[in-house]
Amino acid sequence: MSQIKIIISVEFTDAPGARYITDGPKSGEEFYNELLKPRFIVAKEKNQKLLVDLDNTWGYASSFISGSFGRLSKEFGQEDAMRHLDLKSEDDPLLKKKIFDEIKKQYNEQEDTADN
Repeated sequence: MSQIKIIISVEFTDAPGARYITDGPKSGEEFYNELLKPRFIVAKEKNQKLLVDLDNTWGYASSFISGSFGRLSKEFGQEDAMRHLDLKSEDDPLLKKKIFDEIKKQYNEQEDTADN
């Protein structure tokens, strides 16, 4: 499977913000709408991986991760998110785990809500 890429520090910002656009610039919601969702759709349609390069930034607030990667899981499901998403984080190796944990958490919360 080949890969489509997003290099956050080059294509979006080196200082990711909070969750929502209303919270300030370069939010997780903005990243999701402008880059993550459109490229994820292309990767999924082509049965490819979307590689998101997380390096060379000042770091990621949990709200940014939830507002972007968590939302991806809610909209497309955990299975597709995990199948078509690859992460590169040499600056902070634990960041990949945090994001994949968020994908699982958001999907599980959605499933729990649907069951009630």
